Amino acid sequence: MSEQSSTPNQKTGLWRERFPNHNFSSAEIAHLNQRYGNARQVNWKVPAIIALALGLPWLIWSATHHSLPEIRYTLISFEQDQTSATPSIDITYEIARRNPEIAITCTLVARDIDKNIVGEFADQIPATTASVITRKTRILARSIPVNAAVIRCATT
Repeated sequence: MSEQSSTPNQKTGLWRERFPNHNFSSAEIAHLNQRYGNARQVNWKVPAIIALALGLPWLIWSATHHSLPEIRYTLISFEQDQTSATPSIDITYEIARRNPEIAITCTLVARDIDKNIVGEFADQIPATTASVITRKTRILARSIPVNAAVIRCATT
């Protein structure tokens, strides 16, 4: 093998990291590169640009699409009806629609102390001109309810 030592600009494989203080000749480097392979140059810029070009528009679309839903509902309050002979609970909630000209149905539930569903009501909301409306609805229950919730609102 020749007496030439490896220079820093000469391509060497990952095996070179195991022997940082050893000067290899060109023939030794060629032999070790042939046996263990050259160091791969990681070209990360092209895949990163492609991922950015595809990922950024999707991220912007998903953020705006899911932060501004077609129908948004907010629970305002619920209270037990103490005057009624049958167990029931009154629920007040607000619905915000992007298109108020579409009728929707909201599913409301009443739960007991053990979080079992004891009452359910499908509240039909007709098409209106107001995009934000507040509704107060009574949910009849089979046992004493302690809380109420809006499960979902969807177009009919």
